[in-house]
Amino acid sequence: MRSVTCSTSVSLDDSHGRADAGFDWPVPDEEVFRFVTDETREAGVHLLGRRLYETMLYWETVNQHPSLGYSTLE
Repeated sequence: MRSVTCSTSVSLDDSHGRADAGFDWPVPDEEVFRFVTDETREAGVHLLGRRLYETMLYWETVNQHPSLGYSTLE
């Protein structure tokens, strides 16, 4: 049987709940970034809300646009 991991981001200042909230959050330090990246790599399925899904669609084709300066992490 597979395990289910639920992960969510929250803000202490309720910026998720404000209509004017944007993506201007501070950059996580290296330890937090590594933890989140490792957790994400192990996921077999991602369940996203509509807005986050639409935002993340960028990454499905970014490597097809050399003008964006994308480089793989291989």
